[in-house]
Amino acid sequence: MKITLSYVLLCILLIINGYFIWNFLQNRSKIQELENENKLFATQLKVKEDEVRNLMADNSMRLTFKEEWLAKLKNEVLVATDETELKQSLNSLIAQLRLQIDTENKLAGLQEKIDYNNISFDQKLQELFPDLTKGEREVCALLRLNLSIKEIMIIRNVSSDSVKSMRRRIRKKMNISQDIELESFIQQLV
Repeated sequence: MKITLSYVLLCILLIINGYFIWNFLQNRSKIQELENENKLFATQLKVKEDEVRNLMADNSMRLTFKEEWLAKLKNEVLVATDETELKQSLNSLIAQLRLQIDTENKLAGLQEKIDYNNISFDQKLQELFPDLTKGEREVCALLRLNLSIKEIMIIRNVSSDSVKSMRRRIRKKMNISQDIELESFIQQLV
């Protein structure tokens, strides 16, 4: 009788212990899922922050452009003394505006081509280097096209220091030594 009671108690203890272990593993699994979701949200937040920064930079550029035009209107058009001088000032401003619009259209077209041609490249970058942000992957795509820092600066509407800083971060995240050219390394990923 004592042996069967001991076995029953042992079985009950094993069942209780098994329940606690199962519960612990379930909770650990849930914690891991929450941590993964947290990392995903942090990544998405960083991407959104980059997008907001780009929009703010674009708006800043447009505001600067409008301020320049306002100053030109005040300085050139409003101070014109005769009709010929007024026409020359207006034609000059119209030509500059056309040039600005053409440049923006070319940049928009270039961005569309880059996006279309680099979908698989972007996916490969995400697989190989998941720490790269969307902006860093975009710079990699531009480097893949052998664009200069100045061209990247214009396309992304950022300073040259910003592009150089992003290149350093890309190099660090890709674990590329200084003796390897970043553009060559990116070309070999294709």
